[in-house]
Amino acid sequence: MMSSFWRCLPALVVVSCVIVPGAWADEGWTAAFSTEGGESVSSAFAVGDGRHVVTVALSGSNAGNGQLRFAGRKLPAQVFVDQVSRVVVFRISGPPGKALPLGAGAEPGTAVRSLKGDPATIRDRVKRVNGRILPISMLRVDYGGPVLSPGAPLVDGNGRVMAVAHQEVDARSGYALPVEVVRRVVDDVQRGGRVSRGWIGLKLKPESVVPQVTQVQVGSPSAKAGVRAGDVLLEIGARHLEDYADAANAFYFLKPGTPTPVRVRRGKDEIEVSVVPLEQAK
Repeated sequence: MMSSFWRCLPALVVVSCVIVPGAWADEGWTAAFSTEGGESVSSAFAVGDGRHVVTVALSGSNAGNGQLRFAGRKLPAQVFVDQVSRVVVFRISGPPGKALPLGAGAEPGTAVRSLKGDPATIRDRVKRVNGRILPISMLRVDYGGPVLSPGAPLVDGNGRVMAVAHQEVDARSGYALPVEVVRRVVDDVQRGGRVSRGWIGLKLKPESVVPQVTQVQVGSPSAKAGVRAGDVLLEIGARHLEDYADAANAFYFLKPGTPTPVRVRRGKDEIEVSVVPLEQAK
């Protein structure tokens, strides 16, 4: 919906690979991406089934030709790219190894830490930067130690990943990618072998105070479910909506073929319908 915004922030990348047995996420994983000036290198860490490594590609880098490295050794990989978030998945065959578990998500005020133990706190969720609406809501993190490099995990007391460092704001804070985004893409690739995007056929105006539907495409999943122009979106799935940015974020997490409850306000009434997203055409 708003992929052009990522020109202003580093792109987000997830790398899928085979992990060297016994290797932990903080022991030698990096990802390198070509840029006009040469190469951009980010931190990385293993997740999921032991065949996935998460990192973040900086703005201006070529996410589609990224290279995963372990202890400086390049690993050939198949590449999957999410065009909206710029999440990318690299896949390499071989036996799995150890990986960090993904948490359920973090709210403002949550205490996290780096893998080295440096403390940090999630300050708040960020929906806009410099007046621009983000296609995916980010987290603002306050660091008690050095600001982590892009791709580095922020974990809770049980070692579960709650966020992924994204872009430095200043010497003591930065933006981070919510773990829900990582889970969305990793699950997609593990289950279907590709990145998919859900579509329900709604249009909204970014300048509206509330997320009000301005158009429902004829024959779309929303039209079939009974959503109408003029309805105000209140919830999509489990996500509460207050403005357009919330709606844009919720649309990102729609999964094709998965029935999703959508609650709207129509006049004085609140109505809930079930919408089954289609896969968005590329």
